[in-house]
Amino acid sequence: MGCIGQDGKGEVLENEVRKAGVIGNFFRDAKTPTGTCAVVIKGKERTLCANIAASACFPMSHLKKNMHFLESASIIYSTSFFITSNFEALIEIGKYCAKENKPFAFNLSAVFLLMFNKD
Repeated sequence: MGCIGQDGKGEVLENEVRKAGVIGNFFRDAKTPTGTCAVVIKGKERTLCANIAASACFPMSHLKKNMHFLESASIIYSTSFFITSNFEALIEIGKYCAKENKPFAFNLSAVFLLMFNKD
């Protein structure tokens, strides 16, 4: 799940995810464009420059309407970037996984995001 804009970039993302056999289940925000990201690579080092845009607009209502997708999953995965999308939704998913004894994999590669949400 995530949030995209109602624009060409969102359509491309949704189509490519579908082609890969993944159900993206995106919320489409009419007011905010789909986020973009540039990657700079030099040797073994890399950095990202992101315009998170619509990805920061994920509404709790979309999660609540789509909890049934979590019920059929054997494992739930989230990147730490979702912290900036909807921290409350991330906590709700974590509580759901704990209650249902489902594995919840959380990618901590963007450690700087955790500094802003220590509580």
